[in-house]
Amino acid sequence: MRAAFGYGLIALAVVAGCRHAEPPPVLSPRAEPLVLPNSDRALAPMDATAAPAAPPIHTPPPPPANYYHLTAEECRRQACQNSTVANLLDSAVTPPTGLCADGGAKAMVATVRAVTARHLADEIRNRTAGGALTAYYKLLELELTSDVIQSTIAEVDDILANNAKLAARGLKLPAEDHELQKQRIELLATQARLRSGIQQLNGELKSVLAIDPGTAGLLLPADQVRVVPDPLDVELAVQLGLRLRPELNLLRTLANVADPRAVGAVRRALVGLAPPLAAVLSAASETLPALTPWVRAAAKADALALRQQVLSLLADRERVAVKEVRGAADEWTTARQLSGLARSRFELAQERVTEYEKRAKAGQAVEAERRRARLDALKAEGELVSEIAKWKTADVKAREAIGLLGRE
Repeated sequence: MRAAFGYGLIALAVVAGCRHAEPPPVLSPRAEPLVLPNSDRALAPMDATAAPAAPPIHTPPPPPANYYHLTAEECRRQACQNSTVANLLDSAVTPPTGLCADGGAKAMVATVRAVTARHLADEIRNRTAGGALTAYYKLLELELTSDVIQSTIAEVDDILANNAKLAARGLKLPAEDHELQKQRIELLATQARLRSGIQQLNGELKSVLAIDPGTAGLLLPADQVRVVPDPLDVELAVQLGLRLRPELNLLRTLANVADPRAVGAVRRALVGLAPPLAAVLSAASETLPALTPWVRAAAKADALALRQQVLSLLADRERVAVKEVRGAADEWTTARQLSGLARSRFELAQERVTEYEKRAKAGQAVEAERRRARLDALKAEGELVSEIAKWKTADVKAREAIGLLGRE
């Protein structure tokens, strides 16, 4: 009887297998390996005849696009308000209120989750604003540099036009004419790269600031950047960073959660801050039974041990914060010094231009020297723009390291 029953099961299994078996896969025929014939190294020549040539001298620049003025504060605020991840953290967790805020286990866990989400959202907004402002000041640098390059092209065109008049009169061209022709082509190439960079930064900023990507106009930084006269107080910056950085404040809050009922929530927050801790922190339940006189001593010891882990992580992150703030402050100081040196070079170049203009008015034949001095002054102006923009970027980095950018 048992044998018949067993055979019946086997038969049913076989039948079931036959009824539900998938058809065998159809295998594609294996492709034959491709055999390449040997040949000499002979590349096809490039054909650049269809590429547009350099525009003739005194070609007017393309008409300006529509611009939308944007201040640095508007950029920072919009970046904070439209940080997707930070907004998701804000909306996903609601602090306990009313009957839920009765001090029970669930309320403790909800409070830990709400505090964790708030501090992490602040940290993300700080970083998002830092990235947006870095792009903002890079855009300002490219726009100002584009103006300097356009002025330089106009100056070179004037020299080349004057040389062409000399050649038309049968006079020998100056020796620098060929170099000026090359310089003009390089300037046009630089201008083309600047326009491309401006377009890319506009796309990046429009995305971060939640501006319709179909908006045809370009963003134009509206702030007048000035290098501050006073040096940065490094020690004050360090103390401010230790007090304001959201990650440090979150760890301090978690260290003060001594209730064993919130141990699981604290562990989850720690793993979010330092993912490698997932390998050593036990996957304890989210909550423990409500505190009663018979709560095990082991639960209290577990909470105490977890607090020591949080304090250890806090000490490590404070050391990292001090290093980052000091490093950012050092970059700030160096960039400020370099911008001052660039200003001195620009002022010297301007003085040279003024000197030759005075001599020209006095009737001296110094036209060639005056034009070369003007080109040198434009080059120094471009370097000054670049150094000031680097200082402003260093200023953004320092404020981000302190934790200031996510705050109003």
